Amino acid sequence: MTQKTAKTTERSLDVIDTVQKLGGATLDELTNELEISRSTIHLHLQTLLKEGYLTKEGAVYHIGLRFLNHGEYARSRKKAYTLAKQTVTELSDQIDEEVEFVVENDNRGILVHESFHPDSHFPSKERHISTAPSPAGIYYYLHSVATGKAILAELSDERVKAVLDDWGLPRQTEHTITDRDALLQELEGIRKRGVAFADEEYVDSLREVGRRVTGPDGSVLGAIAIIGPKYRFTDERYTTELPELLTECVDDLETEIRDSYLDDYR
Repeated sequence: MTQKTAKTTERSLDVIDTVQKLGGATLDELTNELEISRSTIHLHLQTLLKEGYLTKEGAVYHIGLRFLNHGEYARSRKKAYTLAKQTVTELSDQIDEEVEFVVENDNRGILVHESFHPDSHFPSKERHISTAPSPAGIYYYLHSVATGKAILAELSDERVKAVLDDWGLPRQTEHTITDRDALLQELEGIRKRGVAFADEEYVDSLREVGRRVTGPDGSVLGAIAIIGPKYRFTDERYTTELPELLTECVDDLETEIRDSYLDDYR
């Protein structure tokens, strides 16, 4: 059953998304992009501008900093996310590699915390996905990254189908899984091993090892991945050493999350 939604709110969100997609936009550019009348777009712009969700420089509208307030609140609302940030930072410092914590949102993966070790000379995924100083908030298709596959492996078949119905299996590289049956078979393997691999599936020459993070009730909170170049992620390090280290770190994190949850209810 299709849920009823507020059309006015949908239009405001379309305006916001388009302003961001275009990297800033004028009223004329938004009118050309959206199937909404010029007067209606102008009304939405003025409302969003007044509330601080947009800012205006000359004739160009940009995303306002009020979103930063909401984003930081969302990122720190759950104590588990803060604990995950500590794990990401400590693990990155330990192995001198990029580490990410990703959460499912809108049937995609959204990057919540990332630590890119300064001594690593390999260009990270950040250069491929964003020109911003921090890639936090970037979306991934779940099937193309190790964190995403680790999350998918925890979902019911119905949820996995919903994800694929929403976004399909877009090809990121020649190694990306684009066949549903192949993906489902991959998810079965992840459930058995406890870790997910992405071998040049999002960016060429980049390998990833991911593991889901669960809450006290067993539900999936997100996933953590170790990411690095293929020339450093070779043989036993990629298939055994990093998966074992990641599993140990995530197990410790889940214990911290469980203890924190119990403390809140004592």
